[in-house]
Amino acid sequence: MLNTRDEATIVLYHGVTGEQSLGIENFSKKHIPENQFEQHMQYLAKNCNVVSLRKMSEMLSNKSPLPPQTVAVSFDDTFKNNRTTALPVLERFEIPATFFISTGFIDNNRRFWVDLVEHTINTTKKTSLDITLNGSRYTLPVKSNEEKIQTVVTVKGEMKKMIPLDRDKTLQDLKEMLDVDDSGEQVPNYQNMNWDDIRAIDKSPLAEIGGHTVNHEIMSYLDDQSLAYEISESLDCLCKHLEHPIDLYSYPEGQAEHYNDRVIQALKEKNVTICPSALKGTNPPGTDPFNLKRIMVGFMEEPFPFDLI
Repeated sequence: MLNTRDEATIVLYHGVTGEQSLGIENFSKKHIPENQFEQHMQYLAKNCNVVSLRKMSEMLSNKSPLPPQTVAVSFDDTFKNNRTTALPVLERFEIPATFFISTGFIDNNRRFWVDLVEHTINTTKKTSLDITLNGSRYTLPVKSNEEKIQTVVTVKGEMKKMIPLDRDKTLQDLKEMLDVDDSGEQVPNYQNMNWDDIRAIDKSPLAEIGGHTVNHEIMSYLDDQSLAYEISESLDCLCKHLEHPIDLYSYPEGQAEHYNDRVIQALKEKNVTICPSALKGTNPPGTDPFNLKRIMVGFMEEPFPFDLI
């Protein structure tokens, strides 16, 4: 169990679902079940000092002792169930939350590449995949659900190392090799929010919106021009549609290799004041607002950081 008494905890969710998944779809539990999310929020409301991410950052900057079990709630990405399923639960329990939005996925049917990998391998009728990833040749089984899950993990791990152009080509190769055309399929958990959804969240007195790039690109992998575009375009787009400045952000993927001093400086130049990572851990007083740690609850069996019993 992580230290959740003397340090501040930020829980990170991506989606909250009431949908029944088919095959290996959502095997990672990126979208946690709605009843489980309700249980988490009920616990926080009854037992914790729940504050906004902005308030938590202020408390940490003051370097003073924290109230026991100080917690903030956050969401990454742009899934429609953030508004339709998660927000009503948050409002019922009066839990503040911050939603980090990738603007290139608003008002369209575009899917995050990790979901495309999952969906392509999930729905193929083929029994094996022969593919070159980062110069290495792989022959991977995709017959059983267990085989498909392991193949998704392997392929995603290699593709996270790629620049966007190589990743897009690999996605196309993957679809062709596995003979999958997903152009007409609608999977509820993959659905994106529209601007009305984003505005509805933004209008909630409990919620704040932050940026998460345009295309969910790994920021440390981008050249200076691409990095500037991903930051400026995402912030400007949110500001235009929400009609107020945005100074909150989070790093896509958010592990140690996915952001650095160059990325932080570029964010500060656009007046971003807080940008949590996705590194696992809690935050002692004095934690820098650009190096906040979070706990990705539910994802790949990551437990809720409090004892629900």
